[in-house]
Amino acid sequence: MAPRPPFRGAGDAPPPLPAPATWAFFLDLDGTLLDLAARPDAVSPEGGLAGMLVRLERMVSGALALVTGRAVEFVDELFPEQRFTVAGLHGAELRPSPSLAGHLLPPPPGTGDAAAFRAAQDLARDRALPLPGVLFEDKGRAFALHYRQAPEQRDAVARIMAEALALAGTGHRLRDGKCVVELGPAGQDKGMIVRNLMGSAPFQGRYPVAAGDDLTDEAMFRAVNALGGLSVRVGPEEALARSAASTGIETPGAFRSWLRGMTG
Repeated sequence: MAPRPPFRGAGDAPPPLPAPATWAFFLDLDGTLLDLAARPDAVSPEGGLAGMLVRLERMVSGALALVTGRAVEFVDELFPEQRFTVAGLHGAELRPSPSLAGHLLPPPPGTGDAAAFRAAQDLARDRALPLPGVLFEDKGRAFALHYRQAPEQRDAVARIMAEALALAGTGHRLRDGKCVVELGPAGQDKGMIVRNLMGSAPFQGRYPVAAGDDLTDEAMFRAVNALGGLSVRVGPEEALARSAASTGIETPGAFRSWLRGMTG
């Protein structure tokens, strides 16, 4: 049996958990495995995090995926000595670990007009320049405006990104998060990537465990709940009250500690 997670519960206590070696992990990065930073490019892994994830990956025979709004390339820069299975841009990208190459189903190819996307990107970047505290992030096939340092700019950011979406056209969508609005490929979300991976070895037949901290993780929680797994919202108790997650934990540090307790 698995050790009881030291989480707040939502409603009744969950049933006894199976042994962790039979789980499949779907883990968000920012605000879940990584502490949040003032700037999106300032996040960094805690010392020993990569090694802990390697041990966890081995424990579950490769059934571990980092499911993030970041691009795969950015994740590889965070962990330069490792190549984990990464679902980037909320599932629009999927890069398996070397041991799983050829075994996972890829997400569908992106659609939309590349020139229109670039025009939308330029508009958002230019409109954000005069807004103090608003940061533009280029994710390759997606881009975002962050207003964590200037929450009063939320409405201005929403208007800019709505204009950008109109320029980008079909094949793209907006995603709201914690003090951020992102424009990226439509047709995929974190829930769809969980269902995709759970249909492939080594994820198939395992007990799914998903952890995240943001609105974009809710689709992942709903997918895992439907599969009878454990969904974990990282953040304050009021966030859990608004979430589809079955349970929660206060901070990324506490969540990392729970994972470390499994891996030694």
